[in-house]
Amino acid sequence: MCRILWLTSWFMVGAGMLLMGGCAASSSPSWLSADPDDWANRSSSDDPLSFAVGGPLAIDVESFNGDVHIEVKPELTQANVRVQREAVHGYGRGKDAKAALSDIAWSAEIVPGELGQKLQVRASSSNAEPHFLRANIFIEAPDIDGVRVITHNGTVRAIDIAGAVDITTTEGEVRVMTNKAMMQPVTVVTNNNDIHYRVRGESAGRLDCETVRGEVTSRVKHGTLKISNPSTDERLNAVLNGGTNPITLRTVDGDICVAVVHNPTQVGSMILD
Repeated sequence: MCRILWLTSWFMVGAGMLLMGGCAASSSPSWLSADPDDWANRSSSDDPLSFAVGGPLAIDVESFNGDVHIEVKPELTQANVRVQREAVHGYGRGKDAKAALSDIAWSAEIVPGELGQKLQVRASSSNAEPHFLRANIFIEAPDIDGVRVITHNGTVRAIDIAGAVDITTTEGEVRVMTNKAMMQPVTVVTNNNDIHYRVRGESAGRLDCETVRGEVTSRVKHGTLKISNPSTDERLNAVLNGGTNPITLRTVDGDICVAVVHNPTQVGSMILD
């Protein structure tokens, strides 16, 4: 009972101090009164562009910064491109971030490729601080044969694609995951993140995988993988199903995982097998 009375009295005193505008009210942190525009990063999504396509489409992306997500969706009748502009200036620079979104420019067009149509996407920035800006690019098409991506500070996904692959990014994870047989050259380079190369058992190639301060692992449930020397925890040299097409995977401070499984694309935000 004494404890209850003491707590009640203390609560009444504290409430009185707040009503009188005492020190309890004046000690509120300054960020509580900050302009809401200063609190968060900014982003906006542009209207998507659609292109009529016939047959397999090659993808060619060059971006100054940002994620690139490429996915085959057979039910589509056209190719779609959507770009999300993003500014990550951080706390206190919300207005700067909002204004900088207009300094991101991008274009997409169908041009002739080596074997047919090619979707060419370019993104750039005229801002004095481009390192705070990103153009996140999303591409979907009914059939994709051949992928080339150059970006920075971004994750890259290539889902259910076929053909040759050439992906270079920094500070981002790369996932090449496809149910198509991969028989062409593949090159993937990143840093400070992981590389996942997941394909079906009909695929083939000569694997040359290396990481610095990471680990290379292989999980082959279908087909034959012949490992050759020198192979270590940080390096894998092997031949998948007798293939001769080079598969070169490189990262620093990240892991490399090669998986030849029945459902290469059946994974969530985390890859557990």
